Amino acid sequence: MRVDTLKIACIPAYNEENSISDVVSKSLEHVDRVVVCDDGSTDKTAKMAREAGAIVISQSNQGYGAAISSLFDYSRKENAQIMVTLDGDGQHNPDQIPLLIDAITTHNVDVVIGSRFLDETTKASGYRKTGIKIITSASNFGTNFKISDSQSGFRAYSKNAIDAIHPTEQGMSASTEILLKISNKGLSVAEVPITISYEGDTSKQHSIPHGVSVLINTIKFVSIKHPLPFYGIPGIILLIVGTITGIQFLNAYLNENLIFYGSLLASVLTSLLGVILIVTSIILFSLSVLIRENK
Repeated sequence: MRVDTLKIACIPAYNEENSISDVVSKSLEHVDRVVVCDDGSTDKTAKMAREAGAIVISQSNQGYGAAISSLFDYSRKENAQIMVTLDGDGQHNPDQIPLLIDAITTHNVDVVIGSRFLDETTKASGYRKTGIKIITSASNFGTNFKISDSQSGFRAYSKNAIDAIHPTEQGMSASTEILLKISNKGLSVAEVPITISYEGDTSKQHSIPHGVSVLINTIKFVSIKHPLPFYGIPGIILLIVGTITGIQFLNAYLNENLIFYGSLLASVLTSLLGVILIVTSIILFSLSVLIRENK
């Protein structure tokens, strides 16, 4: 790697005054520059980050994804060759930054993800593991990747990836959105094992509503990427169910002179919903094809 290659560690942070100094100082040992995006913190996060040697970008509180987007913009503007993102709460170990950078420089990979689940020493609660695995499975379906930790914020991006990725999601679902963009752009992805610390209060949100929100947004991205199976298959099933229910209604009416209004209503509603889903899948698929062809 050339000596003039600019490596930047990018840290989105919100009220991390207790940990940000340590994260910044340790990160500076492995990169040329550390940039902290202070996402509207109400404590001394920005001050502590500057004193530790970081460049600080300040913005109103918009969310994790908005901070990541600002850091991508900064890295593009500065023509960074490698951008490493990690959390400011102390969960990620900055001394493992070289693991991610080496994967890019040695194996010519566009994006490297630090996975919690490739290291057997990592300890996480059962519900946390289950939630992440569900979200990762949905994400893998949408991206055709086979990664183990889609929600890891410890990542490294090559120059190609920095230029190609423009996140728009403001919340935590930006992690999944970025994977979808990586897949759409045809960028290569690899994982390396990392350790992570869950000691102390490292979460700003309750895990259950946070996980549900990320999962819903992940499903949204998947539905856009694969509209035919996501909408079409359920639509066909509902149309079949509606047709069968309708046949049963007609059979009872014609042969027994009985009117089952419940069956009639169920037949109409399921058939209508099935048709709507099928038409939606066709429209979205056609739009996605047109967009790809225009690109």
